Amino acid sequence: MTDLTTEAQSLIRSLGAPAQWHSVFIQTSVEDGQFVRKLCVSVRPGFENRVKVPETHMGHPVVNVPWPKES
Repeated sequence: MTDLTTEAQSLIRSLGAPAQWHSVFIQTSVEDGQFVRKLCVSVRPGFENRVKVPETHMGHPVVNVPWPKES
């Protein structure tokens, strides 16, 4: 198993955007009885065209999650 925390940090650096523009996190869930972790990125509204979210990073899929409306 790879260290997803290190890969999340690498993803943050690869985005090349100020921290105020995005949020990178690891989402955990159980699917079909298996523990699943996913790399996720949310981009703050107004910066969607400035932050390019890759489809994969270091061999892991990256999920583009909408920014929460109440934020």
